[in-house]
Amino acid sequence: MTEYHIASFIVRCIPEHLLDTCALIEQMDGAQVHDHDPMGKIIVTAEGETHRQISIITDNIRDMQHVVDVAAVYHEYEQPEQANASPKAQETQIEQGEHHEFR
Repeated sequence: MTEYHIASFIVRCIPEHLLDTCALIEQMDGAQVHDHDPMGKIIVTAEGETHRQISIITDNIRDMQHVVDVAAVYHEYEQPEQANASPKAQETQIEQGEHHEFR
């Protein structure tokens, strides 16, 4: 098993292009739109097997024509040995700094 990464972002786009931007993000492998508002804010998650895959998704969104900003909110990853660990062992690993949250 490889690593598993999940990250969330707030994407800001030009409001007039909100629905088109959401549709483009939804077409990306590993990206999902969860919500948006009329002011152009979009809540997105990205999933992948490596940190690099998350970076590629983020860069591709940032490079979209009507996107103004992409702000990281949260990033967590699970290493192969964590997948088989007990919940207590996973909790200990999180407490030791393997859980990353961006603010």
